[in-house]
Amino acid sequence: MISRFTLLMAALMLCDVLWGQSLYLNGYKAVQDTDNAMWLCSLPREAFGSDLTAVVQTDSTWSAITINGVEVVNDGTVTLPMIAGGKSYPVTAMTGSGPVEGYLTFTWLPVIELEGEFGNEYVEGNVTVNAPDSSQSKSDMLAKLKWRGGITNTAGKHKRNYHIKFIDETGAKKNQRLLGLRKDNHWKLDGGQIDLLRVRNRVSTDLWLDMSRDPWHKSIDSTVVNGSRGKLTEVILNGHYHGIYSLIEPIDRKQLALTKHDEINNEFHGQQWNAKSYAATWRLPAYNNYSSTWNGNEVSYPDFEEVNPTDWSTLYNSFEFGRRCDSTDDFETLTDSVGYYFDLPVLEDYFILIVVLQALDNETKNIYYSCYDKANGAPRLTITPWDLDISLGANTLSYMTAELVKPDRPVNWINHVTMGDVFLRSGHRNDIIDRYWELRRTWLDTESLVSRYQRAVDDLEGCGAAAREEARWSGDSDLGGRTLDISAEMQYVASWIRQRMAYLDENVFVRETLLGDVNGDGTLDVADVTLLIGMVLMSDNTQLESGDVNGDGTLDVADVTMLIDWVLNH
Repeated sequence: MISRFTLLMAALMLCDVLWGQSLYLNGYKAVQDTDNAMWLCSLPREAFGSDLTAVVQTDSTWSAITINGVEVVNDGTVTLPMIAGGKSYPVTAMTGSGPVEGYLTFTWLPVIELEGEFGNEYVEGNVTVNAPDSSQSKSDMLAKLKWRGGITNTAGKHKRNYHIKFIDETGAKKNQRLLGLRKDNHWKLDGGQIDLLRVRNRVSTDLWLDMSRDPWHKSIDSTVVNGSRGKLTEVILNGHYHGIYSLIEPIDRKQLALTKHDEINNEFHGQQWNAKSYAATWRLPAYNNYSSTWNGNEVSYPDFEEVNPTDWSTLYNSFEFGRRCDSTDDFETLTDSVGYYFDLPVLEDYFILIVVLQALDNETKNIYYSCYDKANGAPRLTITPWDLDISLGANTLSYMTAELVKPDRPVNWINHVTMGDVFLRSGHRNDIIDRYWELRRTWLDTESLVSRYQRAVDDLEGCGAAAREEARWSGDSDLGGRTLDISAEMQYVASWIRQRMAYLDENVFVRETLLGDVNGDGTLDVADVTLLIGMVLMSDNTQLESGDVNGDGTLDVADVTMLIDWVLNH
């Protein structure tokens, strides 16, 4: 009997005969794009900007080979002048299937080949990673692949995102370490289908990894990564150039180092949910443990197909606590319980991130909620943002308007985020304002933010990937027929960021001055009296705004007297 593996390999070999003309330079594979008669070769970045002398290897059927007008024999050498992104070198040859003619060009991004016919269900195919670091290249990896996404995976879409699950010859899971990232069988390819910058999600996720505080349980397990690391690549699908993609790690139990489910006793420990659609937070629906979904969220771990009924109580109880906090005027009565239900430092950083980026599609959506171990210790939720492409003024979607994405739009869309109202009012407001200004000195410095996105764009332009992407997807219906101009979009994003940060500084993250609170802790007490007395004695006016209790424009004994009177009587 012919095995499934044999049939798959036969089909893939037939694809190679039809379009895969082999060409290698110094062992680096140049992958053919039949649409553009192009061979795309990934080389180390240091090879760019100088001449390349390379040993040329081709399929044994090739003859009469010329590269850049120079005749080359198999295993012979050729010298190509001044390698540069976007520069092309003509190629001609006679092959077993006839003459070929095209051009050779180079990139410093990895080139990933996908082979197979894919759709909404997993189908077996083949994946090859051609890396500029040859030690990270991997050929002919068997995998099951399917399309993924929400809006990006509807009828008529073209630049699809992909789930990849690597398998061995028997169909069993097989872990692969790709491009220096984690070793696992499960990976994702994100094409930035509706993003005119193509890197909003990748760069924003890296920003999150840099600026967010560690989940509380990282002190227990140092392997915790609260986000998705990834690498920008170029993809060729069945011999057709498909553009810029980010190869990314999934957000799953392994990434967050959650405690495994006790299968023997069916005891819940680590848990995870994925917010697939917008959730209600003002009035919560009842949950059903025999359903894989609740309130816009879907079970991620333990897998619902393996553990059914599931346990929604952890997520429900945390949401209910957040709802109570948002609806009460006396948040302080609940503050002692915040750390039981939420990993508060991470939640605060998430709030700041989506406000800064104006990530409109991440308000109770495109989030992973994770519980380290329900059975042992507090079942607090750690939060991880996901799919940050509708941000930084992005307005590709039909319902987006200039008014909705303007950089000075008030923060009037954030109220449904769990505990969002708390962050904008009550005594806790000053805590998150202080955290914002702490981040403004580092990761959220305006020019640092602009440079972060600009570097990614410069990288795409420098290796020629931006021009290839623009040629491939400009005018496509995925973008509503728009012309793709990554450089112009970056200029828009840079201007948007500068306006956004100025607006937030002056209108949102503004600490209200509490007269007499000279030590800035949000309360009036003996500590403020002591500090104010010292300021008056030293003629120190650095805290004039808060210390001038009587409002006469100076710090003196009259201010001290009024502050003492207030403290004694409150």
